[in-house]
Amino acid sequence: MDIIEKVVKRIEKTGLIKKNDRIVVGCSGGPDSIFLLEVLLRIREEYNLFLGLAHINHMFRGDEAERDENFVRSLGKKYNIPVFVRRKSMEELSREKKITLEEAGREIRYSFFDEVLDEINGNKVALAHNLDDQVETFLFRLIRGSSFEGLEGILDLREKFVRPINEIYKSEIMEYLDKNMIEYKIDSTNLKNDYTRNSIRLDLIPFLENNYNPKVKEKLFNFIKEIREINQILEIDYNKYIENNIIDINKLLFEYK
Repeated sequence: MDIIEKVVKRIEKTGLIKKNDRIVVGCSGGPDSIFLLEVLLRIREEYNLFLGLAHINHMFRGDEAERDENFVRSLGKKYNIPVFVRRKSMEELSREKKITLEEAGREIRYSFFDEVLDEINGNKVALAHNLDDQVETFLFRLIRGSSFEGLEGILDLREKFVRPINEIYKSEIMEYLDKNMIEYKIDSTNLKNDYTRNSIRLDLIPFLENNYNPKVKEKLFNFIKEIREINQILEIDYNKYIENNIIDINKLLFEYK
């Protein structure tokens, strides 16, 4: 079983994607989004999926940004998928609204996804977060300060957003793409530790792996899953299942099995 089949099996098990879904695919042209596209192409016919590629050019990296946009447009032609592009500067929006670049980028992305959903009459947005992203997000929030809910990492499903490759390591993605000679583009800004998240990925996690535990990502992800389980328990309204000061365990287990 190759890594694509592993994701397909997970999709079948979780029901993240269903037959006849109309999906907006966030596609930067980087390895994660290209791998996600490969997964969706694998099941497109069987699931009768309608796909639309959504690409954002933040006009931040000059020729490199133009290269990425043109690459995504070429993918649309290659696979007969409509491509939607938004050109919007994070820096300008950040200055206008006096918000961080990260907040500006998020606002641009999610408003654009909503527009494309309306355009294709879609019902889901597929995003290419992977397991490494989950660990980085956990550490980022832990360092900055977060509630238990915030430490859940990045959920597979939240409202209309689905993340089918959320439990695949970045190394697995790169190995698959390189082995199969599948083209992707690298965002050079991801190789600089100017931002906190980049520094966590480039400096902190390798430091922890080299000096403390080579499987630190695996251990942290297991901890993230335990936090999710605890949060689910804390969210239950137990009063619904109490009669005469006794909890109806059978009813509780039936609803949360």
